[in-house]
Amino acid sequence: MNTPSWPRRRLLQGGAWALLASSGVGLRARAATFTGLAALQKAWWPQAEVGAVSLGLPEPDRLAEALRAQGLRVPKGFQPQLWRMQSTQPGPAGASAAQPLGWLAADRVIGKYDWIDFAVGFANDGTVLGMDVLAYRESHGAEVRQAQWRAQFKGRKGPQALRLTDDIRSISGATLSCQHLTEGVQRLSALVQVLVWAR
Repeated sequence: MNTPSWPRRRLLQGGAWALLASSGVGLRARAATFTGLAALQKAWWPQAEVGAVSLGLPEPDRLAEALRAQGLRVPKGFQPQLWRMQSTQPGPAGASAAQPLGWLAADRVIGKYDWIDFAVGFANDGTVLGMDVLAYRESHGAEVRQAQWRAQFKGRKGPQALRLTDDIRSISGATLSCQHLTEGVQRLSALVQVLVWAR
């Protein structure tokens, strides 16, 4: 089954903020798109005028080492999008120094047969602010979109606090979607931990 590819490189180049500010991420065709990154930005950082700085991935060896240290693997084609979120409100005496707010990360995982696009917001210390499903293409297992299931991720910090069945419950009939999304959030959490340690 062919599905349109998500414009990953476009999100990491030039107009990342323009794409982020739009209502979606360019998903078309059979994808059922439920929310956009701009809406998540407002939900996860509601008190701030937020700007985003597009970031590239750490060096492949460093990223692979960080994931392996958490018992995770780097899947083939792992290319998440990552933004450093910061306040655009002027500081004292009109100073324009940006205040860091956290990170916004987006990626995709395979469900049973098709792609699931998702995003995760992280606070400055790497704590999960929230997880949301951006687009779901499977004919079954869409229960992972339910707020009650997604709420399990909020407040957890680090991949070791994001284990399926131990920390995140599975849903009958959506087992693979639950497993792969949980693994996807774990990888993004490990990636953000690399950035936290580098600060």
